[in-house]
Amino acid sequence: MQYIVLDLEWNQPVSYASAAYRKVGENLLFEVIQIGAAKVNERMELVDTISVLICPTHYLTIHPRVKRMTGITQELICDAPHFAEGANSFLDWCGEDAVCLTWGGDDISVFQQNMDFFGVERKLPPMYDLQRLYAAERGKSGQVALKTAMEELEIQPEEDRAFHNAMHDAYYTARVWQKLPHPEKVLDYEEHAKKLSHNERRVRFRATETVPSVTAALESDKLRAPRCPTCGQMTSLKTELIPQAPGKFIALCQCKHHGTLFLKAHFAKLPDGQVGMHLSILPANKQSRAYLHTKELQYQYKRKRGDYDNVDWNDLSAALSTNMPFEDM
Repeated sequence: MQYIVLDLEWNQPVSYASAAYRKVGENLLFEVIQIGAAKVNERMELVDTISVLICPTHYLTIHPRVKRMTGITQELICDAPHFAEGANSFLDWCGEDAVCLTWGGDDISVFQQNMDFFGVERKLPPMYDLQRLYAAERGKSGQVALKTAMEELEIQPEEDRAFHNAMHDAYYTARVWQKLPHPEKVLDYEEHAKKLSHNERRVRFRATETVPSVTAALESDKLRAPRCPTCGQMTSLKTELIPQAPGKFIALCQCKHHGTLFLKAHFAKLPDGQVGMHLSILPANKQSRAYLHTKELQYQYKRKRGDYDNVDWNDLSAALSTNMPFEDM
């Protein structure tokens, strides 16, 4: 038997109000743009890897977050095969006697939805969840990030294998599996595809304090001159407070002693009617700076277009909603 450690990268609609999403709806919530895998034999030897880039046919614009995390651009995949051809190439590579292992169940659900949507009638190999095995073997509860598992098992990232590349993540997942004491027990954790849905779900919110209103908080020293979490000194904002989603704002601020910090403020209406705020300030890394820069450019463009002319920042009716699109069958 061959064990295929599988990972996917996928694109998504830039907006759920976009023409591309309205055309296909929940039939194709995510469109696969890379299939990556590592092949492990019965002696637990990693014998091969594969990367199949896929040209999307519906979500043609690569979502900014996807582009930033994966490095996959439209130019990189414009000449790649479409999903049906890419999926068949991958399944041919897997061979007849194979099972697939993934880190969590999301890849399975996305892969199956793409198979159904694009009319690929071949069956996927049986699927098993390595993340659940890892949690059981290490006495963990809940989900564990792949990077965390690597750190705990002292697996060092390799210079030429960046994260959020499907083939590299599959390789790292295989390395984690090889180091578990009972790798064969992964077959106890069979996973099945879930139905993907755009239904909104509620998210948890923990207020660190209450404020009179969102607008009052945005004008207060708490957010205009936030204190450094390390030294307690007041910092200065390097950017505007940029709206990220209903009730959510982000910014960069500068501490004279501890450099650039990434600020996130989340507001929600509490059960007693008061407005709660959760404020977090952490050191800014390259990724958070790039993310904020993208959001800042989007905000400036939308503001010039007039999108924020009549926005009521105190309206928190949608502040505890999310569009996480997974729903059990």
